[in-house]
Parts: sequence; C-alpha cells; structure tokens
Amino acid sequence: MLIRRHAAVAAVIFTILVLASFNFGWWWYYNNITSYMEDQLSQRLTDIAAGAALHIEPQQVESLLIDDLDEYLTLSLYLDSLAIINSLSEASLIDIDFNYLVSPQQENLTDGYLLASLNFDSLHQAVMGHPVASALYVVDETYLKSAYAPVYDSLDQVTAIVVVEAGASYFNLLDTLRGNLYLLAGGSAGIVVILLVFFIFYSRRLASAEEKIFKASSQAALGRMVAVVSHEVKNPLMIIAAAGERLQKKYSDPEAAFISEEVERLNRIVSGYLDFAKNNLTYHREEIDLKAFCDRILDRYSEQFVTAGVKLEKDTAANTGSVKGDPVALRQVIVNLILNGLEATTGNESVNNKFVRLTLSNSDPRDIIIRVTDNGAGFKAADRRKLFEPFFTTKTAGSGLGLYLSRRIIEAHEGTIRLVPDGDKNDLTTIEVRLPRGVSR
Repeated sequence: MLIRRHAAVAAVIFTILVLASFNFGWWWYYNNITSYMEDQLSQRLTDIAAGAALHIEPQQVESLLIDDLDEYLTLSLYLDSLAIINSLSEASLIDIDFNYLVSPQQENLTDGYLLASLNFDSLHQAVMGHPVASALYVVDETYLKSAYAPVYDSLDQVTAIVVVEAGASYFNLLDTLRGNLYLLAGGSAGIVVILLVFFIFYSRRLASAEEKIFKASSQAALGRMVAVVSHEVKNPLMIIAAAGERLQKKYSDPEAAFISEEVERLNRIVSGYLDFAKNNLTYHREEIDLKAFCDRILDRYSEQFVTAGVKLEKDTAANTGSVKGDPVALRQVIVNLILNGLEATTGNESVNNKFVRLTLSNSDPRDIIIRVTDNGAGFKAADRRKLFEPFFTTKTAGSGLGLYLSRRIIEAHEGTIRLVPDGDKNDLTTIEVRLPRGVSR
C-alpha cells in the first residue's frame, strides 16, 4: 500500500513538472516575442522622431510661434510625407506645453495634445532633452505607440517636441495567440489530469491484482507445507491422546487429564491448519433453523462457561428463520466466536460480571443477523484491520486461523462477517455475521 501511494505521488509530481515545463516554455516564448517586437517598434519610432527633430531648424519653430503660415505649410508637408513614407498614423509638432504647433488634422490646433495625460512621463523626458518612446496603449481596440524627440532653439533649449505615432496591429494577433495559449494550457492540463487519473486507477488495479496473485501463491505454498506438517503431527497426537485416556482411566491422575486437554487443544490447532490448507472447501447445504441450531450449541458449551465463571447469555427471537448452509461449517464459526469471547473475558481481570452474549435478529428482510458480544479486553485500533487475516492472533496460544476460516466459511455461504464499531460502548466487543435467508419467516 505504501509503495502504491509513493508511486501515485511520484506520478503526480512528474506530471506537474512536465505540464509546468511545457507551459513555461510557451509563455517564455510568447513574452520574448512580445518584448522583442515592442522594443523594435520603440527603436524605429524613436529613430524617426529624432531624425525629424534634427531636420527642423530653430528658426522654423520660432516662425511657427509667431503664426507664420508659410512655415506652417512647409513643416506640415514635411510631416505628412514623413508619415506616409514610414507608415505612421500621425506625425506632428507640439510645444513644451503640449499644444499642437503643426498637426495633420488642422482642427487639432486649437486643442492640446490628446495623449498628454496618458504619456506624460514620456513627454516629460522629451522636454528634458531625451528622445523616448511611450508604452503601448489601446485606442478603439487598436494597439498604438508614440515616440517623442526634442527640438532645440538657437539657445540650445528645448522649444518643441516631434510626435510620431504608429499602429501595431500585430499585437492584436499576439492577443489572439495569448488566448490560444490559455486554451492550450487549460486543455493540456485537463488531458494530463485525465491521463493521470487513468494511470493511477489502472496502476492501483494492477498493483491490487499483483498483490492478490502474490497472496494466493504464498497461501498455496504455505497451505501445502501446512498440510504435510499437520498430517505428520496429527498421528502422534492421536497416540498421545489414547495414552492419556488410558492413564486417566487406570490411575485417575489429574496430570493425565491435563495431557488429554492439551492434546485436544493441539488437535484443534492442527485441524485449523488443515482447514486452511484446503483451499477449495465444499459444503453440504441443507435448511437450518438458526434458533434451534444456536440453542444446541450454547447448551453444549454452557458447562464450560460456568466452570470459567463467565455467563453465557442468549437473545434469540422466537421465529428467527432458516438459512441454507452446511451445519458443520456454521457450527465451527459460532463455536469459534463464543470461545473467542470466553477467552477474552477470562483474560480481562478488570471486569467482574463477565459475559458472552449470542443474539439472533430477524429485523433485516433479506438477512438473518447473528451477533456475539463480550465484555473482554477488546482489540487495539491497529489490530482491528488485521482480525480476519490468516495467522494473525492477539492470544499467547493460538493458530491465528479461527476468524480467517470463519470469514471464508461465511463468504462461501454468501454472507458477511465483521467487527461492529464500538460506538458509545467502548467496553464491549461485537462480531456480526449476516447470512441470507433460506426460508421466509
């Protein structure tokens, strides 16, 4: 599980890095193109404005300031030709107060320079004697850029400013490219996320299948080994059990009874191993009245509970119903559950009124519910997930196969078995078995 989680995290990190690198490359390329084209336009316009400023003589500006019409027409023709030759949208001359001296549109002469507030910083630099280009600006959804160059008088003071403006329609295309890059980034992210989800899903499925194959092969090999060992152990156990019984009959020796009890315990463990080794169990199905069936089991083991000082309780409905199942296999499950409860309660010295309770419920229309509850020591949180795994046990002596075999038997009967959550009763442990009904109530 940990390896699968690490693999999924690695896949997510790798995908994010690839996606980030891919999009970073596109945006880096886009920004470089945008910066390069803007720099080239700024340099071109600045050179045009500076060249035009050098062409205008100080006397011409002085003549304009005294409203010399001939000089106005001369400069107007020059600026018009400058605009046509260089594909400019405007070429004009303004004074240092940003009022038009020469404009291709004569009506503008009565107005101040319209972009003075927008490009004030650039105009201020031109007044200080530095040719400069403005930042890009948008008018009527069209990108424009202006450049300003100072014109000096005979005293080498800035007396006017040449203004040139050009459209940059290719920046509209760059806007379209930027929108496409957003779509590309979003689409690639979506596709990568979908592929990542499929990768994680199928990698988990594959890892789960590999884990099941590994467990199945391990259990098959272990089962073969257990079958051989259990078979070899069972024969001497029978001899020891027979010898113990003869000693007990002949001498009435308590130690002989102890031998028989321990042999019986070992025999149950070995039988559990043999059941584990039988991977393909077959069951003889017949109709079982669960109330009568459970009552017989509890009567059989009641004396053992009395001897241990544990109360064996039962809560069975009068008409619980029947199931289709193997009575030997289901008896093994119920006996295992109540004896587990007995061992748990006898090992819990902090409780005085020890009990194990078997409850039959017919409240579910499809299943009959069997619950075995005890007030023993219970299970630690870390152990709860392992209860039904083979060879897991919290006992000092035991095979760790009881609950595992119980689960196999119940699942073979199309039922379920689980540890019921504590809820508010943290001092109780309940195992719940659900079996499908065989006969209607």
